[in-house]
Amino acid sequence: MSFHIKVDSEIGPLQAVVVHTPGQEVENMTPQTAAEVLYDDILNLPLALSEHQQLTGVLGRVAHTVELRDLLAEVLDQDRVRRALLNELCRLFDCPELFADLVELPSRSLSRRLIEGTPKKVTSLEKYLDPSRYAIPPLPNTFFTRDATMCVNNRIIIGSMAFRARVAEALLLKAVFKYHPEIESAGFYFDGTDNRDSEVTIEGGDLLVIREDLVMIGYSERTSVAGIDQLMRSIASQGPVRNFVAVEIPKTRATIHLDMIFTMVDVDKCVVFPPLITGQRRCRAFHCAFDEIGEKIAAIQEYPGVLDALAKLGLDLKPIPCGGDDDFNQEREQWSSGANFFAFGPGQILGYAHNQHTVDALARVGFDVRHAQEIISESHRITPDERVVVTIDGAELSRGGGGCRCMTMPVARKAP
Repeated sequence: MSFHIKVDSEIGPLQAVVVHTPGQEVENMTPQTAAEVLYDDILNLPLALSEHQQLTGVLGRVAHTVELRDLLAEVLDQDRVRRALLNELCRLFDCPELFADLVELPSRSLSRRLIEGTPKKVTSLEKYLDPSRYAIPPLPNTFFTRDATMCVNNRIIIGSMAFRARVAEALLLKAVFKYHPEIESAGFYFDGTDNRDSEVTIEGGDLLVIREDLVMIGYSERTSVAGIDQLMRSIASQGPVRNFVAVEIPKTRATIHLDMIFTMVDVDKCVVFPPLITGQRRCRAFHCAFDEIGEKIAAIQEYPGVLDALAKLGLDLKPIPCGGDDDFNQEREQWSSGANFFAFGPGQILGYAHNQHTVDALARVGFDVRHAQEIISESHRITPDERVVVTIDGAELSRGGGGCRCMTMPVARKAP
């Protein structure tokens, strides 16, 4: 099935989404290498896989769901793309000796090898003494498909990743979105893999498409203010976005991206981490308005919080507290991605079951609560006007540092 990139909201009915089912790359981590790939701990693959299958099972009932591994294998069938991508990866990881063997692999085997890790060849004393088993390292963050690619309206953004451990993901996704014959777009707003400025970093968890003309961007641990400036200019110059709300969030492990403290769940509702969105420590927000032709910023207006900024732009949102009303529960559930929901339609969202206080808060404002298995088995069928939070088991997945929005890359939505 071919699809045309079209994402002009966070909540429009989902038509197509890219995911990556965790594989051997997760098992190829050790306690010693976990920190190198931005993990606090190693994950158990069977448990993570079981939980992720609930996510994809629900998505498969509501939209066309595509595996990144399959898309990558299909573009690797193109010899020119295969050679160019391998050249970039071998140069990135200083392993030119692997090229000849890798380029001869069948496409599906090569796709797996590039994600799961490629063992090193000992061609020097330096490589012999290197403690790593891999020349091209495993990519255990790949199941967070959101971070390295963003779709805005009908164009693509490839992330400029904050850490070297995730640069290879961006290269793989660039190859997919640039060369896959069944993915149609108007081109790229920005390609972070071409960026040579270490001050410019941009990741997808920090970008939320609010409306066709309005984008939110988090100034975070992973997205720099220089990155925001460059990205805004790139988007505004090609339109139709002219308004941006930049949100300055703490540079901490718990708040690596904006979508860890704020996600849209309906046309007039959002789930928020109260201390940073509605509380005394709420994050400053800046409305950056570009001129009519998108050449330069015409005005910057500072607001004490993001909800104030959005209200001025015509979007009055009711905040639903991650963790409910108790600050102790808020801290605990935000840490386990309690504010990170993925909307597959207006008022139709996916989140983790273990964030019970957050789920209860959603239920209090009219969301029906269903477990993923009810949707997968079709014992419950979601109607178009139903407000529902579908919960998946996620105790293992959330230890990777992300939630359902992180694990989904929507590529086509209808208007909300």
